[in-house]
Amino acid sequence: MPGTALDDLWAVNPTGHAGLRSLGPVAIVGMAALSVTMVLTACGLLARQRWAWWVAVIGLVVNAAGDLGTAIVTSDPRTLIGVPVAGVIVWWLTRREVRSRFD
Repeated sequence: MPGTALDDLWAVNPTGHAGLRSLGPVAIVGMAALSVTMVLTACGLLARQRWAWWVAVIGLVVNAAGDLGTAIVTSDPRTLIGVPVAGVIVWWLTRREVRSRFD
């Protein structure tokens, strides 16, 4: 919403802000769906549900691929920060001792 404190936060990523604004109400629906998915996944991970483990791993891999793609398309290396972060989390989640807790 224009004119709120969120405007200051969007100063960090004005290109992303412009992209989301151009989507209009679709962005709101998409972000709401993503938020619900992440809350359900977090609850599933806490309950050690196998489906939640899969959603987390696949989501992180897709996120890392998106960050890498964005860096290539925009030539903005700042977007690469998410790649090693996601990589470390995926590595941790796929270790035998962690993965076995979701069987």
